[in-house]
Amino acid sequence: MLLGAAVHLLADRVEQGVKDAAPSGLWAGVARADLTPPADIAHINWGAQTHVEAAGLDPSGMTATALVLSDGKQKVVLVAVDILGVDVLDEARRCAAERIGVPVERIRLAASHTHSGPQVSRTRGPAGADYDRYEPVLNTHLRAAVDKIAGAIVEANRELRPVHVSGTRGTGSININRRKRAAAGGPPAVGRNPEGFADRDLLIIRIDEADGRPMAVLVNYACHATVLGHENQLVSPDWPGAMRRTIESALPGAKCLFLQGAAGNQGPIEGFTGDVSVAHRLGAILGLEAAALALRTDTVQRRPQFEGFTESGAFLAREPWRVSGPRDGTLRFAWRTIELPRRRYAPAEIEDMRRRVEDARAKLEAAQRTGDAWSVHQAHARLRRVSNLLASYQQPPDPSPVRLELAAIRIGETAIVTMPGEPFAEIGAAVKQRSPFPVTMFNAYASGEGGGYMPVASEYAHGGYEIEITPYAPEAADIVVAEAAKLLGELR
Repeated sequence: MLLGAAVHLLADRVEQGVKDAAPSGLWAGVARADLTPPADIAHINWGAQTHVEAAGLDPSGMTATALVLSDGKQKVVLVAVDILGVDVLDEARRCAAERIGVPVERIRLAASHTHSGPQVSRTRGPAGADYDRYEPVLNTHLRAAVDKIAGAIVEANRELRPVHVSGTRGTGSININRRKRAAAGGPPAVGRNPEGFADRDLLIIRIDEADGRPMAVLVNYACHATVLGHENQLVSPDWPGAMRRTIESALPGAKCLFLQGAAGNQGPIEGFTGDVSVAHRLGAILGLEAAALALRTDTVQRRPQFEGFTESGAFLAREPWRVSGPRDGTLRFAWRTIELPRRRYAPAEIEDMRRRVEDARAKLEAAQRTGDAWSVHQAHARLRRVSNLLASYQQPPDPSPVRLELAAIRIGETAIVTMPGEPFAEIGAAVKQRSPFPVTMFNAYASGEGGGYMPVASEYAHGGYEIEITPYAPEAADIVVAEAAKLLGELR
């Protein structure tokens, strides 16, 4: 009798949670691969940098985290990778597709877009660098990364188990519009534009195992991983690495997958520094903001239920949290390749770029006469940049459209739209606004055909870096928003 009373009292103290819900019908598995390269690998990410080799490794580490989702009839795979762009790893999709029996298009790789990873770029770094020496080492690292990513997908597929899923939308605080306007005779630049549009949507999708243990947290936010600039000599995931570590500390057992947002015109509030502690601090800030969202996200339906009163120092209403059932576990996938109008260059634009090349050549000659090494280095970087642009502008007009792959995934009452390239934040915001799902992530820098900067039409008149190199005509952005909205509609 006393034992029965004790059990009853104990039950009164235990709130209901995920473990008390019926199955959602959704299964998931997660696994991680370590992609940290040799410490002295090539690190040529910036035109301004004077070093070629990395000098060390950020303790945050470089990783790829694979998530496999299944409803028993179909599977979808997401892989978050610490890398500038995932196109160099596309073989991992084909390899994993064969090994787990999933169509290639259902495996989506997502780059964090860190500008501090292993990289060889013949148009950047110090003039005269011996790129032939470094490319074989980088290629060896990338081949190993392909194998590791495919292996992580296979491992996640083996770990499939029943899960519950829900998402939450909040606000992040570490980004700013980066398209600094031309002023006082100076050119437009990549920097800070407090008056420009900034998308501070911070979205999370939390995945719990059937017993309530957190399995994964997906985080979506639009901010270039460029806290670390040309002076940094560490291989680093930039701020997303510290964010990941912060979230995983707050939710032990969970693995964090970062899905970069529409960050084409979004940069960090502090950036282009060689101080890795700044990246760690900003990542921790966003990590804490995201962790707070994840910790208050219920992956099952539950609410407080009035169950009477208790006499105490005050008259207490007993309202324990009770589970009413699982949340929606629907899994759906849709994708298509669309055609977009291509950028055309007017004769005046070509002539202006030709003048810029002549001016850059004259400035290089002047810098060489001074003998100042930094001035010469900067002049070389300027001449390479505008010469490459002129060569692009002078190409015969291509009448074909630019092909771009869009994909959309429904996970319960949340959705994810993915595309390659660097769309401006207004595009992601418009897609999220038109979505029929309460939580919709817009993931750029992802797998698929296409790429490049995609500005909104109103930004072309302001010029600047992104406008100079975009392959898209001004009307492309509106087409992408409309087509992404159609895909999301198909998932309902």
